Amino acid sequence: MRVVGLLAGACVVAGVLPAAAVAANPAAPATERVSVAADGTQGNGFSGDPKLSANGRFVAFSSEATNLGPADTNGHQDVYVKDLRTGKVDLVSVGSDGTLGDGLSGSPEISADGRYVAFYSGAANLVPGDTNGEGDVFVHDRRTGRTVSPTAGPGKSPYGYGVQNFAISGDGQRLAFGSYRPDLVPGDTNERLDIFVHDVQKGTTRRVSVAGDGTQTDAASAFPSISADGRRVAFTSKATNLTPAGPGLRRPPPQDPMYVHDLATGRTRAASLSTTDAVVGVSPFPRLSPDGRYAVFSAVAADVVPGDTNGTYDLFARDLEQGTTRLLSRAHDGSQGDGWSSDGRLSADNRRLFFTSAAANLVPGDTNGQVDGFVRDLRTGRVERINVGADGGQSASWTNIAAPDATGQLAAFDSRDDGLVPGDTNGTGDVFVRRLQH
Repeated sequence: MRVVGLLAGACVVAGVLPAAAVAANPAAPATERVSVAADGTQGNGFSGDPKLSANGRFVAFSSEATNLGPADTNGHQDVYVKDLRTGKVDLVSVGSDGTLGDGLSGSPEISADGRYVAFYSGAANLVPGDTNGEGDVFVHDRRTGRTVSPTAGPGKSPYGYGVQNFAISGDGQRLAFGSYRPDLVPGDTNERLDIFVHDVQKGTTRRVSVAGDGTQTDAASAFPSISADGRRVAFTSKATNLTPAGPGLRRPPPQDPMYVHDLATGRTRAASLSTTDAVVGVSPFPRLSPDGRYAVFSAVAADVVPGDTNGTYDLFARDLEQGTTRLLSRAHDGSQGDGWSSDGRLSADNRRLFFTSAAANLVPGDTNGQVDGFVRDLRTGRVERINVGADGGQSASWTNIAAPDATGQLAAFDSRDDGLVPGDTNGTGDVFVRRLQH
């Protein structure tokens, strides 16, 4: 194993860089509120959890508002998609016939072209035969109107839990999700939370939280992430039998390590490793880069790379091809963050890291005392704050997500700050898109 520690100044992070250059005349930085109706009417309820399509055109988000479109009369939180080009807003947490859900819907994920939207719902009327009384995951095709679910039906978890987390591939055809259900695949007898991948087109499901020889886990797995091509799936797991316990590989720590399963080869390997190849626990929601090469995770362990001395959660990228790990969440001058960093996402070219952080030293003038969204250019070392107003002023409120498009030129975030754009008087959380300076 090779490990690279902290890099000084604006040093390049080798391997986590694209060949493409930035456009010669980028658009000026700007912040736009997304959670408004097509005519600009602001939402009359909370909106949040935005996800931006890779092509940068569509934003999926959850909302309690009832006035974003003419059809929202169900009295529940729903999932919407905003077209940034036309301003049109579509309610997508519906059945194939357009039926509104009779329960809460949220936590959207969106395909690269914005056609497919995956979401969680407690509704029982989105697909026929949903009698399990649990929350399920659904995929809605915005082109055909069809809504399907790999979990809705008579089968249910022995513990009464529904779907735990999920992620969708770039083409919208593979859905990774966590479930306790023992009836989704043959031979599931471990009575644990497992990770599955459902082929939307074929209607087939396979379990991926397994060892390389197919052995099922001896403990729970969670927080799946899937590469854009649907080949690799990452997840965390408490299991002790996913990989061989070789020299230096200690038992799982209090937090669960990150693993990556390759659907083409069947191989499962640990992705969060220390300098001595011991598995390292990570915070929730580790992610794969879109191309599946990098495993991005947040960890508090001081031995992931040499020289990590800040004693808090940092973001790391593990190169699954080269076997190297680098610390990425730092200031332009190479300083370590003075607060935790988490929820890292790489742009499609692996050049830019988007993340949230409580650190106050990543950019000059960060005095708001809030969790902010940031983007770091891994070629130049430049760090930019995302959740800022139209005039660049810092936010008076936190954000819990910084979701980019494929180019890294746009990022979606949510905020309760009513001073980010003019005319924000609804007194609740909204969804925004920031066009970045780089």
